[in-house]
Parts: sequence; C-alpha cells; structure tokens
Amino acid sequence: MNSRKIPHILLIAALGASLFYASSCSHAQEKIVEDSRFFMGTVVQIKVSIDPAKYGEVRAKDAIGRAFDEIKRIEDIYSVYKDESEISRINRLRKNERLQISDGVFNLIRKTLDYSERTGGAFDITVKPLVDLWSGVKKANKLPDEYELKRALGRVGFKSVVLDEVARTIHFKKDKMSIDLGGAAKGYASDRAVRVLEENGIDNALVNSGGDMYCLGKRTAHELWKVGVQHPRDRNRTFLEIRLKDRAIDTSGDYERYFTIDGKRYSHIIDPRTGYPIGDDVVSASVIAPDSTTADILATAMCILGEKGFDIIKKSGGIDAVLVTEKAGRLTVKMSEGIRKSYDISEEKL
Repeated sequence: MNSRKIPHILLIAALGASLFYASSCSHAQEKIVEDSRFFMGTVVQIKVSIDPAKYGEVRAKDAIGRAFDEIKRIEDIYSVYKDESEISRINRLRKNERLQISDGVFNLIRKTLDYSERTGGAFDITVKPLVDLWSGVKKANKLPDEYELKRALGRVGFKSVVLDEVARTIHFKKDKMSIDLGGAAKGYASDRAVRVLEENGIDNALVNSGGDMYCLGKRTAHELWKVGVQHPRDRNRTFLEIRLKDRAIDTSGDYERYFTIDGKRYSHIIDPRTGYPIGDDVVSASVIAPDSTTADILATAMCILGEKGFDIIKKSGGIDAVLVTEKAGRLTVKMSEGIRKSYDISEEKL
C-alpha cells in the first residue's frame, strides 16, 4: 500500500456527502466537461473526460444534458414526495388491491426484494412507516412509545409485498403498508444516467449522485478515476482513496444525518427488523460493486449488519466493502478480502 498523500478536491458539498472525487494536478491539461444539478434531494454532478479522437465538448455537454433528463425522469417515477409518482400510487394501495406497474419499477422492486431475502430483512423497502415515525420523533424531540413503535413495525415486512411476474402487478398482504426506494433509487438513477451517456458515445465519465458514484472508463488515457471516502468524523478529510474503472461505490453512515434526544445520538438509518435506528458502533460502510444500485443497497445493509455483512459480500461475488466501526471512541476500519488485490489504494488513514 502506498501511503503517499495525494492532493484531492471536494467534488460536491452537499449535506451528507461521504465520497469525494480526488483529482491529481499532474493531468490538469486534460479536458473535463462537467455540470451539476439538484435532484432527489441532493446535488448530482456529471463529469465527462473529453476524447478528441471520438468526441468534443459540444457532444459531451449534449450527452450530460440527456443524462440529467433521465435522472429527472427517474425522480418523477420514484419520489415518495410527489403525489402522482408511481411509488406514491403504489403506497395508496389497500390490502390485496393490485396495481399494474411499469417494467422499470417492477424490476427494481424485484431486485430490492431479492436483497431483502439475502440480508435477512436488514434492507427492506417497506421500512417507510418506521422512517415516517422517526421523522416525527426527530421533530417532536421525544422518543416513540411502545404502542406507536409496534403499530409502525406491524406495517413493515418485505415478505408481504407480492409481485405477479405475468400480470406485472404489485399488491400488499398487509393494510397501510408503504414502500420507499430511497435506498436504491439514487443508485438506479446513476446507473440510468451512465447508460444514457454510453448510448450517446461517451465512454469516460463520472456520475456522482450525492456521494453515490459510478466511474465509467478512465479519467485520462493513463489515469483511472480516483475516489476519496470521507473521514466519518471530519468532513474536510478523506481516510481512503481508491482508483476505479467501470465500478460504482456508495457510502452510507451517520455522518451529519443524525439527531440527538436526551443526550443520545440516533442515526437516520432504521433497522427494519427492530424498528429502531442502528446503534452507534457502525459509523460508515462503503461498497464497491459493478453497478450503483447494488452498491446503494448493500451500503445500507452493511450499516445495519455491521461485520456480519461481510458474509453477504463474500457470497455476492465481484463486490467489496469497507466498514468503519467505533468502540470506546476509537475508529477501526475493516475491508473485504479482495479489496486490496482488486483496487489501487493510495491512502488509508483514520
């Protein structure tokens, strides 16, 4: 491992961002076209590395615009805050009422349910009733009583979501269930944006959806995209820098997104199995995967499962993870077995 410090710059300054794009000044002459817009509650930035032999600045800008259009389309479909989104229509279903849904939504829900099974329910899109409950708790600055928690928990459970492969419908086996694909849709939007870039002839780009990154191709002919993982207790520092090509990386953790009641810190990540926010022993989890959707899902699951999540990473194939835990005020980092062999790690310092 090379411990040499490498200059890096902050890619975005959005609240909760936990990944950085790190740039080496040795390739300052390389032309990068970039733009950023606000979608899905965060800043989304797209960088395209110009390849003079294939495309110039005008084509790169056009491709970036088309990619943003696709992200906007995804947001309109998956947002729980838009009454006419497809997800909101699903959330208005009564028990056993069926709704035919689009192929994209059907396939993404099917993928999330598969990972719910693999993670033993640590990742569960039906967690929305609990998220809503704890959102109210945060505003009221008062913990929920046992009845409120049990009522919300009773509306959660991925096994009560039923997909009909033939009719392409969805229905719930419980009343007042609701889903939130926020733990997968941001990654899915990144994947769709990358697909649009590729369809428009772009083969070297970086898509960053609020810290959920996909590195397409290379930054230059001789340099891979370099991503820095934010130090979990100091947003102005990175503790890990990794070079990636055709891979996604996503980090989940408490960072700034937490709240305090009676002196105790509570994470924004809710364990769907218990109904409570995750404990403070897991600080952050970063997952490297072939696609952003998978990285998004598993980063959340790792935060809930902690070190037990490495068993799932091992079985998944082609996926690696970095977990930061805190015990007695001391931060400890653990990596999956293949990460040092598969990726160029330029710095690791907590």
